[in-house]
Amino acid sequence: MSRNTKIISIMCILLMLLGMNATVPKGYANTEESGSADSSEEATENSSEEKADEPAPVVDIKGSTIEEMKMVASTETLELYFNEETADFAIKEKRNGKVWYSNPADREKDTFAAAENKGLLSSQVVLNYFNPNGQTSRMDSYRDSVMKEQFVFEKVDNGIKIVYTIGNAEKGIEQIPVKMSKERFHTLILDKIKDEKTKKDFQKRFKYIKEEDVYERRDGAFSKVAINRAVQLFAEVGYTEEDLAQDNVEHGGEVGETQNFPMFVIPIIVQLDGDSVTVNIKGSEIDYNEQFPINTIQILPFFGAAGKDETGYMLVPDGSGALIELNNGKNHYQPYSARVYGKDEAVLEKTDQLTSEDIKLPIFGMKQGDYAFFSIIEEGDGIASIEADVSGRLNSYNSVYSTFVLKNSGEITLSGGNRSNTTFVFQKGEYKENITIRYAFLNGDQANYTGMANYYQKYLIDKYQLEPLEQEDNIPFYLDLTGSIWKRKTILGIPYKSLEPLTTFEEGKKIVNELMDEDIKNLKVRYTGWFNEGVNHKIPTSVNVDSKIGGKKGLEGFAQFLSENNVDFYPDVAFTNVYRNTIGFSPSRDASRYITKKIAQIYPTNLATYRQDIQNRTPYYLLSPAKLPNYVDEFIKDYEKFNINGLSLRDIGSMHSDYREKKVINREQSKKAMEEQMNKLKGKFTNLLTIGGNAPELPYAKSILEVPLSSSNFNITDKSIPFYQMVIHGYIDYAGKPVNLNDDQYIRNQILKALETGSNVYFSWFYKDPSVIKETEFNHLISSNYHLWLDESINMYNEVNSVLKDVRNKAITSHKELAEGVYETTYGNDYSIIVNYNGEAVTVDNRIIEPESYIIGRGE
Repeated sequence: MSRNTKIISIMCILLMLLGMNATVPKGYANTEESGSADSSEEATENSSEEKADEPAPVVDIKGSTIEEMKMVASTETLELYFNEETADFAIKEKRNGKVWYSNPADREKDTFAAAENKGLLSSQVVLNYFNPNGQTSRMDSYRDSVMKEQFVFEKVDNGIKIVYTIGNAEKGIEQIPVKMSKERFHTLILDKIKDEKTKKDFQKRFKYIKEEDVYERRDGAFSKVAINRAVQLFAEVGYTEEDLAQDNVEHGGEVGETQNFPMFVIPIIVQLDGDSVTVNIKGSEIDYNEQFPINTIQILPFFGAAGKDETGYMLVPDGSGALIELNNGKNHYQPYSARVYGKDEAVLEKTDQLTSEDIKLPIFGMKQGDYAFFSIIEEGDGIASIEADVSGRLNSYNSVYSTFVLKNSGEITLSGGNRSNTTFVFQKGEYKENITIRYAFLNGDQANYTGMANYYQKYLIDKYQLEPLEQEDNIPFYLDLTGSIWKRKTILGIPYKSLEPLTTFEEGKKIVNELMDEDIKNLKVRYTGWFNEGVNHKIPTSVNVDSKIGGKKGLEGFAQFLSENNVDFYPDVAFTNVYRNTIGFSPSRDASRYITKKIAQIYPTNLATYRQDIQNRTPYYLLSPAKLPNYVDEFIKDYEKFNINGLSLRDIGSMHSDYREKKVINREQSKKAMEEQMNKLKGKFTNLLTIGGNAPELPYAKSILEVPLSSSNFNITDKSIPFYQMVIHGYIDYAGKPVNLNDDQYIRNQILKALETGSNVYFSWFYKDPSVIKETEFNHLISSNYHLWLDESINMYNEVNSVLKDVRNKAITSHKELAEGVYETTYGNDYSIIVNYNGEAVTVDNRIIEPESYIIGRGE
């Protein structure tokens, strides 16, 4: 069944629901009568042809209050109300009477928004779609569905299901045959038309082709009005769908010829679930015309939107977390918009924005006075973005919501590099996965970002059975040792690559011994560049320990040494970034593809130009997610022989798509594949360490490194908060970037940040002289010689450890700003740390905090 036929079938089913348990708004469009001919329509037809995707005029914008809605579901804590005329819904909290609206209830009073922007205030769904030329257009559920009375709804368990038909749901030009034999054209249609003027008008819209003895449809002669008249005429003369199908088949067409206008069927299910609400779209039920694929879908862009008189803030998960104050007047800056889990590297981009932190958690929220809502993207987070904006730009409301990318596009230059020879290609395949967003509601002293973090932590504990960390006498000291790297050399002027050892296993022992001699107890060692030829190693389907750093015996001796001294050991492996084109790896077979069908090959970014450094850097391939299970299986077989329980997963948590034409793997599917492999690895090696800490990694990791300790500090945001740390502290050990590789090299600031965020100490070192890495692709490690940092690392660890060791396994129960540059973090119920980043002393509640210092508060 073609997509066009499916859409028509769906519309028929929706109409049949009139007599069933579904409800259709009064005055549901009668498409057969909508094309009646009058003088005004004649004038329209004789003017320029109407655009198929021309937006409907925005009229009668009126919000709806809960009094105008019907209650459709109820739990012990919540009630769900629905407006059958506008599709607005509302959530009422029974405990306090607070009502949360899907759309602003007073939006008709908004004098700032105009035209299309005012109509968007009434929409529950906004979608962008591609036309055949690759350009994007926008439609929404209000103007293009509700106003046209093209939606139906029905009650479901604890909720309601709304099916929007967005676009032109009338019968289109596909209801008119492309070609008809001369005989059938006359006997089935012309001979049955009594009015000569009507007959002549209809006939002129077809071209007679004498050689084929057929009449061919003139597409340019059929405006919307002409199409409606033709459909009505067919009904009058008895030309049926069966006749249409026969004519299409006889002349090489398809039954249900593809429509030439955009139309979309989007079903949304809103259900109460205890003290929260879920909003779900089943990907398998989304339908649309293949000529106009959906690019993005915004879901409930104005749920809980706050007006210009509200006080509070929006929470966005930018890096560690950020707050956007309501009505902060920053409408001259760009609104917030960022991809969950960072960019998809299989989407080709020539530039990079290295100044921004990635989103690690699929959440967002808003505080309004003594009330707040908090949202978790439960399904579809792999393709999601978080967006937020303040009042005064397009309307009078502050809003935060999620957008989902269903289909990407790319450009192919056919020849000569000329832009005029560029054509657009679209991602193949359809998005069939679900999209689910959960909305929870907080009030009182929990209606803030601390309450949101507490809610999300409990959510993760319940979902993944997270256990508190075991009590230990000291916090971890994370040490990253670099084994061997590739270095370009020459012999007789001929360049070649040589494996250069930076830290052998014996030298690693010396470093560890020096730290232990200084009474560093809880060491955890990550080792990169230990097998398959260096840091940028060959595919890990087999494990061959590099001989230049000690070989297999050296690894076994080092592992035994660490075990005897109670030091956790994490040999590092890269699965998804493939640095070498070897016999076991074929890029054409095993690498992901861009939408343009090219192999996904990534060059590191030049920090000076923010562009891929094609001239000076070695690229890596992106492994197709389809190949990941085999790589993991083969690695496990070889790695198990070392009897090492720890493992560092460098890149498995960074998800990317594969746009291979015959089997597209979207980012949501990639996320699920990654989760399956991490679960498999955890079953074999219970002590896993990951890099970055995206939310899907949390159930499997015991340690996470390089977590963001601040936000990106975008102009539209007002404060950076340690929301990420508030969620996982006490359950997963973590640290930020290595101290010696951090952009901020002022150790005092890093100590204060560790105390504020509950982060552990982390250094990245190698043993050899720093000159070894000169003119290599590892220049970023120039400050990693351990001699330069040994004393400072010991001092830093001792200070941070003395403060945090007693609260390592306690949750962060509160975080707040006491004054500019002064923050208080509470661990458990009775242990607080107040840090002062300022260059002068600050007095808070009769307590003096010295410059760049901190004080500790303990309960009695």
